Amino acid sequence: MMVAIALMSSFVAGASSATAAQLNVVHGINGRDLGLEESLPVDIAVNGACSLKGVTFKQSALVELSPATYTITVHLSDGACSKAAVITKSVDLTDGSNSFSAVASLSSSGSPQLSVFNNSRDLFFPPAVTVRHLAKSGALFVKFSSPELLRSQSKRIRNGDSSSLLVLTDRLKYTATIQSSRGGGFIARKSGTGRKKFTIHNVVGSAANGFSVITERLAP
Repeated sequence: MMVAIALMSSFVAGASSATAAQLNVVHGINGRDLGLEESLPVDIAVNGACSLKGVTFKQSALVELSPATYTITVHLSDGACSKAAVITKSVDLTDGSNSFSAVASLSSSGSPQLSVFNNSRDLFFPPAVTVRHLAKSGALFVKFSSPELLRSQSKRIRNGDSSSLLVLTDRLKYTATIQSSRGGGFIARKSGTGRKKFTIHNVVGSAANGFSVITERLAP
C-alpha cells in the first residue's frame, strides 16, 4: 500500500500541501455480494495510470492530488489494471476544498458504484460524526445519543445519504446506533468522544452477507 500511495502522489505535480486535496479511497465492496471471494482485490487507476494495486475489502488509502478533475476506474486485480473496468467515475477536486472521500460500494440494488464525498463542504465545521449509508439495502435508521444532548437524534437514510451529529466540544461523548429497521434490525453501535477530526462511519455490505462499518477519521 505504501508503494501504491507513492505512485498515486505522482499526480500531485508539485502542488503544495496548502493547495493539494486529500482524497481517502475506501474499498467497501464485500466480494460475496457479487458471488466472489470476500476480500475482492481490486486495482485502481487514475487518468489511466494504475496507481493502487491489490486493494482488498475494508482497506483504504489517503492520497494527495492537485486540484483537477480525474477519471478513476476500478478493476478486478491483476496488478496492471488491464481487466475491464467495473466502475468508472469522474472526480472533481477543483472547488478549493481539501478533504474528499471516494468509497467503492454497492447501490441499493447491488450495482458497484464509486461514491465521492466533499467532506469539507458537506460535513459540519467544527467537525461532525457522520454515518453514511452505502450498503445494498433499503433505508437504514441512525440514532445519535449523548449525555449532553437533551434528546436523542434519529434519522432514516437511504443509500447515498448520511446523518451527522455536530461536535461542539472535544469532550462530547456520543453513541451512534445503526439499525436496518426502526427499533430493530441491529447493525452496529459506535461510541466515542468528539475530536477535531471528521469521523465518518460508512455502512457497507448487505443483509444477505452481513453489514460492515468502515470508519474514516480525517483532518478537516
